[in-house]
Amino acid sequence: MMRKRIAVIGAGPCGLFQLIALKNDDVDLICFERQSEWGGMWFYTEESKTSTSEEPVHTSMYKQLWSNGP
Repeated sequence: MMRKRIAVIGAGPCGLFQLIALKNDDVDLICFERQSEWGGMWFYTEESKTSTSEEPVHTSMYKQLWSNGP
């Protein structure tokens, strides 16, 4: 019987939780993330403005952000 293959798009909070939930199942997992680090649009560095392919990267983080809740 062939193993299932599952791709998760994005390594932000939701994508990471899906990877964790599926890691013990008998499946082949792969995750695609545009940035070089996990965290999705919640990952921030000064270099987060463009990706390695020089495309603009959307991020909800900014330099002085302490909390994103009300």
